[in-house]
Amino acid sequence: SKSVYQSPSTLLVKPNASVTLNCSHKIPSYDTILWYQRSVEDTALNLIAYAYYKPPTVEPSYKGYFDVKGDGENEAFLHILKLRQAEDSGEYFCAASEGHSVVDSLSTLQKPCVTQSVSL
Repeated sequence: SKSVYQSPSTLLVKPNASVTLNCSHKIPSYDTILWYQRSVEDTALNLIAYAYYKPPTVEPSYKGYFDVKGDGENEAFLHILKLRQAEDSGEYFCAASEGHSVVDSLSTLQKPCVTQSVSL
């Protein structure tokens, strides 16, 4: 079966904390894991980073705020380095894809994770 697993499924985190999300799959022909964000302020699905072999790539506008580890063939981790209040609140999706071209590989399988930043 073609399944992608993402954990944790829901987080409630204070600002300035760091967060790690995990994405994994066991689909032999899939060699790319992509991470997307849909923020509270913007409903567009934005590519944050992807793991297609090594090294993983973080999109330029997300560098310094996010990091990604993993190989894309089985597992990848998205690290939110320092959670900003509004900018980082929202849903995070990981997707697994066959690695033809990352530009062309809008995911075939996705799992969402909702992350919220709160002030206490």
